[in-house]
This record gives sequence, structure tokens and C-alpha cells, in this order.
Amino acid sequence: MTSRTFPDLISHLVNSGIASRGDLKGCSPSEITTLEQRYGVKLPTNYRSYLAAMGHRSGRLLTHDHYAATYEHVLCMTEQYREDCVEFPDEPHVDLPPDALIIVGRLGEQFLMIRCDNSDDSPVWYFNEYDAKMRKSYDSVLDWLYSTADEAKEAIDGGYYDMFPNGTRP
Repeated sequence: MTSRTFPDLISHLVNSGIASRGDLKGCSPSEITTLEQRYGVKLPTNYRSYLAAMGHRSGRLLTHDHYAATYEHVLCMTEQYREDCVEFPDEPHVDLPPDALIIVGRLGEQFLMIRCDNSDDSPVWYFNEYDAKMRKSYDSVLDWLYSTADEAKEAIDGGYYDMFPNGTRP
């Protein structure tokens, strides 16, 4: 099996109709630095590449479900989750490691996070507000992105976007 790369992911998104190159809007280097400084971490290379290429807009990659995964969300989610854990100590919660970064929120109750431990990539971990157990969902950021691309393609092929003006979900 050939190794997946981030440039291959971009080609896959374009070739499968999930996004055109014009649909992608990345973060500036200063925005990425701001995120790293806010949490005192160094982002894994593949997550940094994701932000640089499509951190603000990713075509239909992340619009087929209730994902909060853009830079604006990621900039605040980890801090907000930690504050909620302090404010509601009796509620179930996951104790995030110091190098954790929440990269996806779904409906404010389900989350995906990575570890920023100076590696090129990170497994992607899932947890929710109900059982407060963390489990590895993907072996890498790239695996998460390719899996999400498969889901987006299924949504496109299944007609999900046909009900939205201009073929895209807000």
C-alpha cells in the first residue's frame, strides 16, 4: 500500500468533486502561530498542513455533518472545554493532556482531539460528554481527513447537497 500524503489528499478532494482548489481557504502563518501560542503547543506537521490549505474553508469536506472544525472553532474549543470542566466539575469529562488540541466539535457534545507532541502526525482521539472515555478513532490526521473525504463523497453521491441552494450546506 502506498503512503498517503497531504498533497495527495488535496488531489483526491479535487478529483472526487468534494472541493475545487478555489473552494479551499487556508490559514495564514500568523494564524497558525497564534493557535500554537494560545495553547503552548507545536502542531503536528499534517494538521498544520490542513490548516494552511483549508483551515477556513474546505469545500464540502466538513459540511455533511454538524462539524465545528474551522480555524475559528479550533482556536477556542480546547480552552472552552477546559473551562467547562472547571465550571461543572460534577459532570463527566475527559481530563485533556496538556498537549491536547480539540480539532472537531460536533453539536457541542462530541469531540475529536490530537496530541501536539512534536511529531509529524498524531492519532485522532474521540470523546463525548456522556461517558467521558477517550478512544483512538484514527491512526493519524491524514486517516481522519481521508475518512471524512469518503463520508463527504457518499453524501454528495447520495444527493445530500441537492436540497441546499447552490449545492452546498451552510
